[in-house]
Amino acid sequence: MHEGELNVAAYAVPVFLIAVVVEALLGRRREGYYYFGTAISDLGCGTVFQGVEVIFKLITLGAYAWIYEHFRLVDWAEGHWAPWVIAIVGVDFLFYWWHRASHVVNSLWAVHGVHHQSEDFNLAVALRQPLFEPLTWFLFFVPLAFLGVSPLVYLAAYGLNRFYQFWIHTELVDKLGPLEWILNTPSHHRVHHGVQEQYLDKNYGAILIIWDRIFGTYEREEERVVYGTTTPLASYNPVWANFAIFGRIGRLAGRARALGQKLWAPFAHPAWLPSEGDPDAEADKRMEVPKYRPEISGATMAYVGAHFLFLGVGLFFFVLLEFRWTIPQLCLGAAVAVISGLSFSGLVERRPWALPMELVRLAAMFAAWAWLGSDYFPAEAMRMAAVGGFILSVLGLALFRSRR
Repeated sequence: MHEGELNVAAYAVPVFLIAVVVEALLGRRREGYYYFGTAISDLGCGTVFQGVEVIFKLITLGAYAWIYEHFRLVDWAEGHWAPWVIAIVGVDFLFYWWHRASHVVNSLWAVHGVHHQSEDFNLAVALRQPLFEPLTWFLFFVPLAFLGVSPLVYLAAYGLNRFYQFWIHTELVDKLGPLEWILNTPSHHRVHHGVQEQYLDKNYGAILIIWDRIFGTYEREEERVVYGTTTPLASYNPVWANFAIFGRIGRLAGRARALGQKLWAPFAHPAWLPSEGDPDAEADKRMEVPKYRPEISGATMAYVGAHFLFLGVGLFFFVLLEFRWTIPQLCLGAAVAVISGLSFSGLVERRPWALPMELVRLAAMFAAWAWLGSDYFPAEAMRMAAVGGFILSVLGLALFRSRR
Protein backbone atom coordinates (compact mmCIF):
# COMPACT_ATOMS: atom_id res chain seq x y z
CA MET A 1 0.00 0.00 0.00
CA HIS A 2 1.53 3.29 -1.07
CA GLU A 3 2.17 6.25 1.21
CA GLY A 4 -0.84 8.49 1.62
CA GLU A 5 -3.46 5.80 1.03
CA LEU A 6 -6.41 5.76 3.43
CA ASN A 7 -7.20 2.63 5.41
CA VAL A 8 -10.89 2.21 4.61
CA ALA A 9 -11.18 -0.46 7.32
CA ALA A 10 -11.24 2.42 9.80
CA TYR A 11 -14.82 3.19 8.76
CA ALA A 12 -15.83 0.03 10.60
CA VAL A 13 -14.84 1.64 13.94
CA PRO A 14 -17.83 4.05 14.19
CA VAL A 15 -20.14 1.42 12.71
CA PHE A 16 -19.15 -1.09 15.39
CA LEU A 17 -19.40 1.42 18.24
CA ILE A 18 -22.84 2.61 17.10
CA ALA A 19 -23.98 -1.02 16.79
CA VAL A 20 -22.83 -1.69 20.37
CA VAL A 21 -24.84 1.28 21.65
CA VAL A 22 -27.93 0.26 19.67
CA GLU A 23 -27.72 -3.33 20.91
CA ALA A 24 -27.30 -2.13 24.48
CA LEU A 25 -30.48 -0.06 24.13
CA LEU A 26 -32.38 -2.94 22.56
CA GLY A 27 -31.22 -5.35 25.24
CA ARG A 28 -31.72 -3.06 28.24
CA ARG A 29 -34.76 -5.08 29.37
CA ARG A 30 -32.58 -8.17 29.70
CA GLU A 31 -31.09 -8.06 33.17
CA GLY A 32 -27.31 -8.02 33.04
CA TYR A 33 -27.09 -8.22 29.24
CA TYR A 34 -24.69 -5.28 29.24
CA TYR A 35 -22.64 -4.48 32.34
CA PHE A 36 -20.65 -1.27 32.05
CA GLY A 37 -17.41 -2.63 33.49
CA THR A 38 -17.39 -5.75 31.34
CA ALA A 39 -18.19 -3.74 28.22
CA ILE A 40 -15.37 -1.27 28.96
CA SER A 41 -13.02 -4.22 29.47
CA ASP A 42 -14.05 -5.71 26.12
CA LEU A 43 -13.70 -2.39 24.32
CA GLY A 44 -10.46 -1.69 26.15
CA CYS A 45 -8.96 -4.94 24.84
CA GLY A 46 -10.12 -3.92 21.39
CA THR A 47 -8.54 -0.49 21.77
CA VAL A 48 -5.19 -1.98 22.79
CA PHE A 49 -5.38 -4.43 19.88
CA GLN A 50 -6.29 -1.76 17.33
CA GLY A 51 -3.56 0.58 18.47
CA VAL A 52 -0.78 -2.00 18.41
CA GLU A 53 -2.01 -3.80 15.27
CA VAL A 54 -0.82 -0.91 13.10
CA ILE A 55 2.72 -1.85 14.17
CA PHE A 56 2.27 -5.61 13.87
CA LYS A 57 0.83 -5.01 10.41
CA LEU A 58 4.17 -3.61 9.29
CA ILE A 59 5.64 -7.03 10.07
CA THR A 60 2.92 -9.44 8.97
CA LEU A 61 1.67 -7.62 5.87
CA GLY A 62 5.22 -6.80 4.85
CA ALA A 63 6.20 -10.46 5.15
CA TYR A 64 3.09 -11.56 3.24
CA ALA A 65 3.85 -9.09 0.42
CA TRP A 66 7.48 -10.24 0.25
CA ILE A 67 6.48 -13.90 -0.01
CA TYR A 68 3.88 -13.03 -2.65
CA GLU A 69 6.44 -11.11 -4.72
CA HIS A 70 9.19 -13.73 -4.56
CA PHE A 71 7.59 -17.13 -4.00
CA ARG A 72 4.09 -17.20 -5.46
CA LEU A 73 3.47 -20.31 -7.52
CA VAL A 74 0.73 -18.87 -9.74
CA ASP A 75 0.44 -15.63 -11.71
CA TRP A 76 -3.19 -14.74 -12.30
CA ALA A 77 -4.21 -12.39 -15.09
CA GLU A 78 -5.22 -8.93 -13.90
CA GLY A 79 -8.90 -8.88 -12.98
CA HIS A 80 -9.19 -12.70 -12.90
CA TRP A 81 -11.90 -14.03 -10.59
CA ALA A 82 -9.90 -17.04 -9.32
CA PRO A 83 -7.75 -15.27 -6.68
CA TRP A 84 -10.89 -13.75 -5.17
CA VAL A 85 -12.52 -17.17 -4.82
CA ILE A 86 -9.31 -18.66 -3.44
CA ALA A 87 -9.01 -15.78 -0.97
CA ILE A 88 -12.61 -15.76 0.28
CA VAL A 89 -12.92 -19.54 0.62
CA GLY A 90 -9.30 -19.93 1.68
CA VAL A 91 -9.45 -17.37 4.47
CA ASP A 92 -12.57 -19.04 5.85
CA PHE A 93 -11.07 -22.54 5.61
CA LEU A 94 -7.71 -21.54 7.09
CA PHE A 95 -9.47 -19.54 9.82
CA TYR A 96 -11.21 -22.73 10.89
CA TRP A 97 -7.87 -24.51 11.36
CA TRP A 98 -6.24 -21.51 13.02
CA HIS A 99 -9.23 -21.26 15.37
CA ARG A 100 -9.21 -24.96 16.14
CA ALA A 101 -5.47 -24.97 16.83
CA SER A 102 -5.90 -21.91 19.04
CA HIS A 103 -8.19 -23.90 21.34
CA VAL A 104 -6.05 -27.02 21.66
CA VAL A 105 -2.45 -25.71 21.79
CA ASN A 106 -1.53 -23.94 25.02
CA SER A 107 0.65 -21.19 23.53
CA LEU A 108 -1.97 -20.37 20.87
CA TRP A 109 -4.74 -20.47 23.48
CA ALA A 110 -2.73 -18.02 25.58
CA VAL A 111 -3.20 -15.56 22.71
CA HIS A 112 -6.75 -16.38 21.62
CA GLY A 113 -8.19 -17.04 25.07
CA VAL A 114 -8.35 -13.28 25.67
CA HIS A 115 -11.38 -13.16 23.37
CA HIS A 116 -13.18 -15.72 25.56
CA GLN A 117 -12.51 -14.09 28.94
CA SER A 118 -15.64 -11.92 28.80
CA GLU A 119 -18.43 -13.33 30.94
CA ASP A 120 -21.10 -11.63 28.81
CA PHE A 121 -21.98 -12.23 25.18
CA ASN A 122 -22.84 -9.21 23.06
CA LEU A 123 -21.42 -7.10 20.25
CA ALA A 124 -18.86 -5.53 22.59
CA VAL A 125 -17.33 -9.00 23.00
CA ALA A 126 -16.71 -9.10 19.24
CA LEU A 127 -14.33 -6.16 19.71
CA ARG A 128 -12.40 -7.94 22.48
CA GLN A 129 -9.49 -8.80 20.19
CA PRO A 130 -6.27 -10.38 21.57
CA LEU A 131 -3.13 -8.30 21.27
CA PHE A 132 -0.89 -10.92 19.65
CA GLU A 133 -3.37 -12.57 17.27
CA PRO A 134 -2.07 -10.84 14.11
CA LEU A 135 1.14 -12.84 14.56
CA THR A 136 -0.65 -16.18 14.83
CA TRP A 137 -3.06 -15.39 11.98
CA PHE A 138 -0.12 -14.80 9.67
CA LEU A 139 1.26 -18.30 10.24
CA PHE A 140 -1.99 -19.84 8.99
CA PHE A 141 -2.95 -17.39 6.21
CA VAL A 142 0.44 -17.08 4.50
CA PRO A 143 -0.22 -20.10 2.18
CA LEU A 144 -2.54 -17.81 0.22
CA ALA A 145 0.50 -15.80 -0.88
CA PHE A 146 1.99 -18.91 -2.47
CA LEU A 147 -1.30 -19.42 -4.35
CA GLY A 148 -1.01 -16.02 -6.00
CA VAL A 149 -3.45 -14.08 -3.79
CA SER A 150 -2.17 -10.50 -3.77
CA PRO A 151 -1.95 -8.58 -0.48
CA LEU A 152 -4.86 -6.33 -1.54
CA VAL A 153 -7.14 -9.28 -2.34
CA TYR A 154 -6.08 -11.06 0.84
CA LEU A 155 -6.86 -7.99 2.97
CA ALA A 156 -10.27 -7.60 1.34
CA ALA A 157 -11.18 -11.24 1.98
CA TYR A 158 -9.82 -11.10 5.50
CA GLY A 159 -11.74 -7.89 6.24
CA LEU A 160 -14.99 -9.39 4.92
CA ASN A 161 -14.45 -12.46 7.09
CA ARG A 162 -13.85 -10.45 10.24
CA PHE A 163 -16.72 -8.04 9.51
CA TYR A 164 -19.15 -10.96 9.27
CA GLN A 165 -18.00 -12.35 12.61
CA PHE A 166 -18.85 -9.13 14.42
CA TRP A 167 -22.58 -9.63 13.95
CA ILE A 168 -22.72 -13.18 15.38
CA HIS A 169 -21.76 -12.02 18.89
CA THR A 170 -25.28 -11.42 20.18
CA GLU A 171 -28.03 -13.07 22.20
CA LEU A 172 -30.75 -10.95 20.59
CA VAL A 173 -30.91 -13.15 17.47
CA ASP A 174 -32.43 -16.62 17.76
CA LYS A 175 -31.85 -19.56 15.42
CA LEU A 176 -32.09 -18.70 11.70
CA GLY A 177 -33.80 -21.76 10.24
CA PRO A 178 -32.20 -23.36 7.16
CA LEU A 179 -29.26 -20.91 7.29
CA GLU A 180 -28.09 -22.78 10.40
CA TRP A 181 -26.95 -25.63 8.14
CA ILE A 182 -24.51 -23.50 6.13
CA LEU A 183 -23.63 -20.28 7.94
CA ASN A 184 -22.07 -19.64 11.30
CA THR A 185 -24.89 -17.91 13.17
CA PRO A 186 -25.26 -16.25 16.58
CA SER A 187 -26.66 -19.54 17.91
CA HIS A 188 -23.62 -21.49 16.72
CA HIS A 189 -21.22 -18.90 18.07
CA ARG A 190 -22.90 -18.76 21.46
CA VAL A 191 -22.04 -22.44 21.74
CA HIS A 192 -18.43 -21.67 20.85
CA HIS A 193 -18.18 -19.23 23.78
CA GLY A 194 -19.75 -21.65 26.26
CA VAL A 195 -17.89 -23.32 29.13
CA GLN A 196 -20.25 -26.26 29.58
CA GLU A 197 -18.56 -29.56 28.84
CA GLN A 198 -20.65 -30.27 25.73
CA TYR A 199 -19.83 -26.81 24.32
CA LEU A 200 -16.07 -26.72 24.89
CA ASP A 201 -13.93 -26.71 21.70
CA LYS A 202 -16.89 -26.61 19.30
CA ASN A 203 -18.06 -24.50 16.34
CA TYR A 204 -14.81 -22.94 15.10
CA GLY A 205 -16.18 -21.62 11.81
CA ALA A 206 -16.05 -17.99 10.73
CA ILE A 207 -18.62 -17.43 7.96
CA LEU A 208 -19.35 -21.07 7.16
CA ILE A 209 -20.33 -23.73 9.71
CA ILE A 210 -19.85 -26.50 7.16
CA TRP A 211 -16.19 -26.96 8.19
CA ASP A 212 -17.35 -27.94 11.68
CA ARG A 213 -19.90 -30.34 10.25
CA ILE A 214 -17.28 -31.92 7.98
CA PHE A 215 -14.51 -32.21 10.57
CA GLY A 216 -16.64 -33.26 13.54
CA THR A 217 -16.55 -30.17 15.75
CA TYR A 218 -20.18 -29.06 15.39
CA GLU A 219 -22.48 -28.74 18.40
CA ARG A 220 -26.07 -27.50 18.45
CA GLU A 221 -27.19 -24.92 21.01
CA GLU A 222 -29.48 -26.57 23.54
CA GLU A 223 -29.19 -25.45 27.18
CA ARG A 224 -28.54 -21.78 27.96
CA VAL A 225 -24.87 -20.97 27.51
CA VAL A 226 -22.57 -19.94 30.37
CA TYR A 227 -19.86 -17.65 29.01
CA GLY A 228 -16.24 -17.02 29.90
CA THR A 229 -13.23 -19.23 30.47
CA THR A 230 -13.10 -22.22 32.79
CA THR A 231 -10.78 -20.26 35.09
CA PRO A 232 -12.21 -16.70 35.31
CA LEU A 233 -9.87 -13.77 34.82
CA ALA A 234 -11.58 -11.61 37.51
CA SER A 235 -10.02 -8.45 36.11
CA TYR A 236 -10.86 -5.73 33.59
CA ASN A 237 -7.20 -4.93 32.90
CA PRO A 238 -6.61 -5.39 29.13
CA VAL A 239 -2.84 -5.74 29.47
CA TRP A 240 -3.04 -8.38 32.17
CA ALA A 241 -5.71 -10.15 30.10
CA ASN A 242 -3.18 -10.63 27.29
CA PHE A 243 -0.53 -12.15 29.57
CA ALA A 244 -2.56 -14.07 32.16
CA ILE A 245 -2.67 -17.39 30.31
CA PHE A 246 1.02 -17.16 29.43
CA GLY A 247 1.60 -16.81 33.16
CA ARG A 248 -0.41 -19.97 33.81
CA ILE A 249 1.68 -21.90 31.27
CA GLY A 250 4.82 -20.69 33.04
CA ARG A 251 3.46 -21.86 36.39
CA LEU A 252 2.60 -25.28 34.96
CA ALA A 253 6.10 -25.61 33.48
CA GLY A 254 7.62 -24.58 36.79
CA ARG A 255 5.52 -27.13 38.67
CA ALA A 256 6.63 -29.99 36.41
CA ARG A 257 9.73 -31.87 37.54
CA ALA A 258 10.56 -33.70 34.33
CA LEU A 259 12.32 -31.65 31.64
CA GLY A 260 10.12 -33.19 28.95
CA GLN A 261 6.99 -31.94 30.69
CA LYS A 262 8.47 -28.47 31.16
CA LEU A 263 9.15 -28.29 27.43
CA TRP A 264 5.76 -29.75 26.58
CA ALA A 265 3.75 -27.17 28.55
CA PRO A 266 3.52 -24.55 25.74
CA PHE A 267 2.33 -27.16 23.23
CA ALA A 268 -0.04 -29.16 25.43
CA HIS A 269 -3.82 -28.89 25.46
CA PRO A 270 -5.02 -26.06 27.75
CA ALA A 271 -6.55 -28.70 30.07
CA TRP A 272 -3.18 -30.47 30.47
CA LEU A 273 -1.55 -30.73 33.90
CA PRO A 274 1.94 -31.99 34.74
CA SER A 275 2.06 -35.29 36.58
CA GLU A 276 2.88 -33.38 39.77
CA GLY A 277 -0.11 -31.08 39.28
CA ASP A 278 -2.92 -30.67 41.78
CA PRO A 279 -6.19 -31.30 39.87
CA ASP A 280 -8.16 -29.32 42.45
CA ALA A 281 -5.97 -26.24 41.84
CA GLU A 282 -6.98 -26.23 38.17
CA ALA A 283 -10.64 -27.21 38.58
CA ASP A 284 -13.35 -25.62 36.47
CA LYS A 285 -14.19 -22.50 38.49
CA ARG A 286 -16.45 -20.67 36.04
CA MET A 287 -19.46 -22.76 37.03
CA GLU A 288 -18.82 -22.16 40.73
CA VAL A 289 -18.25 -18.41 41.09
CA PRO A 290 -20.47 -15.41 40.22
CA LYS A 291 -19.56 -13.05 37.43
CA TYR A 292 -16.93 -10.44 38.15
CA ARG A 293 -19.05 -7.37 38.90
CA PRO A 294 -17.27 -4.67 40.95
CA GLU A 295 -19.57 -1.80 41.93
CA ILE A 296 -19.28 1.21 39.62
CA SER A 297 -20.49 4.71 40.48
CA GLY A 298 -22.53 6.85 38.12
CA ALA A 299 -19.74 9.44 38.03
CA THR A 300 -17.25 6.78 36.91
CA MET A 301 -19.55 5.59 34.14
CA ALA A 302 -20.11 9.16 32.94
CA TYR A 303 -16.41 10.08 32.97
CA VAL A 304 -15.08 6.86 31.43
CA GLY A 305 -17.90 6.65 28.88
CA ALA A 306 -17.38 10.23 27.67
CA HIS A 307 -13.61 9.86 27.41
CA PHE A 308 -13.92 6.51 25.66
CA LEU A 309 -16.09 8.09 22.98
CA PHE A 310 -13.53 10.87 22.57
CA LEU A 311 -10.79 8.26 22.32
CA GLY A 312 -12.85 6.41 19.71
CA VAL A 313 -12.88 9.52 17.49
CA GLY A 314 -9.11 9.77 17.76
CA LEU A 315 -8.67 6.05 17.11
CA PHE A 316 -10.79 6.34 13.97
CA PHE A 317 -8.53 9.00 12.45
CA PHE A 318 -5.38 7.25 13.68
CA VAL A 319 -6.34 4.02 11.87
CA LEU A 320 -7.78 5.82 8.83
CA LEU A 321 -4.47 7.60 8.23
CA GLU A 322 -2.15 4.86 9.51
CA PHE A 323 -0.29 4.55 6.20
CA ARG A 324 0.69 8.23 6.42
CA TRP A 325 2.25 8.16 9.89
CA THR A 326 5.93 7.69 10.60
CA ILE A 327 7.02 4.80 12.80
CA PRO A 328 7.54 7.08 15.85
CA GLN A 329 4.03 8.48 15.34
CA LEU A 330 2.61 4.96 15.09
CA CYS A 331 4.38 4.03 18.31
CA LEU A 332 2.96 7.07 20.11
CA GLY A 333 -0.56 6.24 18.93
CA ALA A 334 -0.14 2.62 20.02
CA ALA A 335 1.13 3.78 23.43
CA VAL A 336 -1.93 6.01 23.89
CA ALA A 337 -4.21 3.05 23.09
CA VAL A 338 -2.48 0.81 25.66
CA ILE A 339 -2.37 3.48 28.37
CA SER A 340 -6.05 4.28 27.75
CA GLY A 341 -7.08 0.65 28.18
CA LEU A 342 -5.12 0.47 31.43
CA SER A 343 -6.44 3.76 32.77
CA PHE A 344 -10.12 3.11 32.01
CA SER A 345 -10.01 -0.35 33.58
CA GLY A 346 -8.21 1.06 36.63
CA LEU A 347 -10.82 3.79 37.10
CA VAL A 348 -13.66 1.28 36.84
CA GLU A 349 -11.99 -1.09 39.33
CA ARG A 350 -10.92 1.79 41.66
CA ARG A 351 -7.23 0.85 41.51
CA PRO A 352 -4.95 3.16 43.56
CA TRP A 353 -2.79 3.86 40.50
CA ALA A 354 -5.73 4.79 38.25
CA LEU A 355 -5.78 8.57 38.81
CA PRO A 356 -2.03 9.05 38.20
CA MET A 357 -2.34 6.82 35.17
CA GLU A 358 -5.23 8.93 33.90
CA LEU A 359 -3.04 12.05 34.10
CA VAL A 360 -0.40 10.23 32.06
CA ARG A 361 -3.05 9.17 29.57
CA LEU A 362 -4.37 12.70 29.12
CA ALA A 363 -0.86 14.09 28.62
CA ALA A 364 0.01 11.35 26.08
CA MET A 365 -3.28 11.67 24.23
CA PHE A 366 -3.09 15.45 23.78
CA ALA A 367 0.59 15.20 22.85
CA ALA A 368 -0.45 12.73 20.14
CA TRP A 369 -3.23 15.06 18.96
CA ALA A 370 -0.75 17.95 18.72
CA TRP A 371 1.95 15.96 16.91
CA LEU A 372 -0.20 13.99 14.50
CA GLY A 373 -2.61 16.85 13.90
CA SER A 374 0.21 19.20 12.94
CA ASP A 375 0.55 17.22 9.70
CA TYR A 376 -2.84 18.67 8.65
CA PHE A 377 -3.32 21.86 10.67
CA PRO A 378 -1.02 24.72 11.79
CA ALA A 379 1.37 23.32 14.40
CA GLU A 380 1.02 26.28 16.76
CA ALA A 381 -2.77 26.04 16.72
CA MET A 382 -2.61 22.31 17.44
CA ARG A 383 -0.26 22.85 20.38
CA MET A 384 -2.52 25.52 21.87
CA ALA A 385 -5.58 23.30 21.39
CA ALA A 386 -3.76 20.37 23.02
CA VAL A 387 -2.73 22.45 26.05
CA GLY A 388 -6.25 23.82 26.42
CA GLY A 389 -7.77 20.38 26.08
CA PHE A 390 -5.38 18.96 28.67
CA ILE A 391 -6.21 21.71 31.19
CA LEU A 392 -9.95 21.25 30.72
CA SER A 393 -9.60 17.49 31.04
CA VAL A 394 -7.62 17.81 34.27
CA LEU A 395 -10.35 20.06 35.68
CA GLY A 396 -12.89 17.46 34.61
CA LEU A 397 -10.83 14.75 36.31
CA ALA A 398 -10.79 16.78 39.53
CA LEU A 399 -14.59 17.16 39.34
CA PHE A 400 -14.95 13.45 38.67
CA ARG A 401 -12.80 12.63 41.70
CA SER A 402 -14.89 14.86 43.96
CA ARG A 403 -18.17 13.37 42.68
CA ARG A 404 -16.94 9.79 42.88
